[in-house]
Amino acid sequence: MLPKTSLDAIIESGDDEEEEEENNMHTWQRTFTDAENPQAFSHYTFRYTKRQMLVCDLQGVLSGPTAEGDRYKFEFTDPVIHYKSRTGRSNVFGRTDLGQRGNHAFLKTHKCGDLCRTLNLRWVQ
Repeated sequence: MLPKTSLDAIIESGDDEEEEEENNMHTWQRTFTDAENPQAFSHYTFRYTKRQMLVCDLQGVLSGPTAEGDRYKFEFTDPVIHYKSRTGRSNVFGRTDLGQRGNHAFLKTHKCGDLCRTLNLRWVQ
């Protein structure tokens, strides 16, 4: 079970060149609930891979900072990867890989939260 605290996420976009960074960098700071992270990550993987893969069924632990300057981080384990094979091959990533059926099953029940919408709108186009 994930804790009921919230995390701050700083989302940055802009050019990588240092001299232009000051002028073109836009920073947003929003607070998201911990429970949003696994679902948002799963949806992001689907969009990032152009709807070919989806990483889901994540179990996770929120680890606190262990030293000064460290941040909180999620450590996800036990992923299931659903892969839409171009050749129709099944179980490419093991027996839990349901391919396109798995993608559809996830998306049928998924509800985007604020973090999900932010990740998918900013980086996946």
